[in-house]
Amino acid sequence: MPTQDELYLSAEEAASLLGVNLPTLYAYVGRKNIRSIKVEGSRKRRYWAADIQRLTKGVKTPDGSAGKRVAGDSSSLTLLTENGLYYRGRDITELVETATVEEVAEMFWQVPGAFGNTLPHMPPGVLPLLELYSHTTVIEKAIALFPLVERENPKAFDLSPEGYARTGADVVRWFAALVVGTAAPDTRPLHEFIAASRGVDAHYADLIRRMLILCIDHELDHSTYSVRAAANTGVTPYYAVITGLAASRGRRMAYGRSEAVGRLVDEVCTAKDPSDPILQHYSQGGDIPGFCANVHRVADPRAISLKNTLDGMFADDPEYRRLLKAMSVAEELVQRPVEFILLVSFVGRKFNLVGQELALAAVARLIGWIAHASEQYNQQPMVRHRARYTGALPG
Repeated sequence: MPTQDELYLSAEEAASLLGVNLPTLYAYVGRKNIRSIKVEGSRKRRYWAADIQRLTKGVKTPDGSAGKRVAGDSSSLTLLTENGLYYRGRDITELVETATVEEVAEMFWQVPGAFGNTLPHMPPGVLPLLELYSHTTVIEKAIALFPLVERENPKAFDLSPEGYARTGADVVRWFAALVVGTAAPDTRPLHEFIAASRGVDAHYADLIRRMLILCIDHELDHSTYSVRAAANTGVTPYYAVITGLAASRGRRMAYGRSEAVGRLVDEVCTAKDPSDPILQHYSQGGDIPGFCANVHRVADPRAISLKNTLDGMFADDPEYRRLLKAMSVAEELVQRPVEFILLVSFVGRKFNLVGQELALAAVARLIGWIAHASEQYNQQPMVRHRARYTGALPG
């Protein structure tokens, strides 16, 4: 993952990579969409390294055409760097301090007012259906219900950016309702609706707001790639989200790993000595759930932000003190910082989402998936992948 300095090149570096002189580089800025920023205190500019690399990699295929793109190979949504995580160029740590979830979603979707005062039409028989699925997980309920909601709301088939966003707001509100166990969505701000439904105070509501903003997107993870592949075909927001939810259930995905992380959090929070569960996992193979390798070479900025909030809110909470001790032992053993998923799981525990600790975070992930789906469908061409055949040759 690049550092902040590695994201930009000097004019001399950019021109050298492109094999051109400086006047030609300056001409390329407008003609070839090279982005740049002004160097503070001088007349010089620095050039976005990815744009330069894009031009240097314009290698031709044997038929003389440029190499074909794949679904989701470029995006203007989220940037991961060693210095932080950015939504459309805005630092998430600043957004956490200043914005509502809806404001970040509308900025992400680029559709102001997407979260209006209207709610989707209810499918007939929704209450008996929810009763029938009362024993299932939130994700299973959503996968069963969303096709029926889509059918009752023809606006879902408006796949313009505005249509995607407005239906996206319906989808997110419906999923939030399923998480808190109500039979219908609500127009209140998401963090306030969730907090009121769970019977918690304003401090918990603010924790929800902060965590949801941090959970919206993490660039092109596997579930997001699946969503973009589905959106490439022109599915509605409901089915784009169903694709993401199904992919997230995989054993290798965060929600697939959530059961192991949730069990560890429970063991730590209830143990007489919180070090014991950590040492037991480590002695059985060295892998400790919630402390595995990830895309961040150093600490995940989302984990840093959420931990700062938890430190202030749960300083006197016995379970959180146990968790901090366990984290210290685990980080010393594996030489890796705590993963974001473990802290999110702890928050889910505090909302009594036993066994489904990441369901609350999934409310926000839907916002990110909808943004990726809309971008893929509205801004990128239909892609037909070809397989690289590795099987037996025909006789």
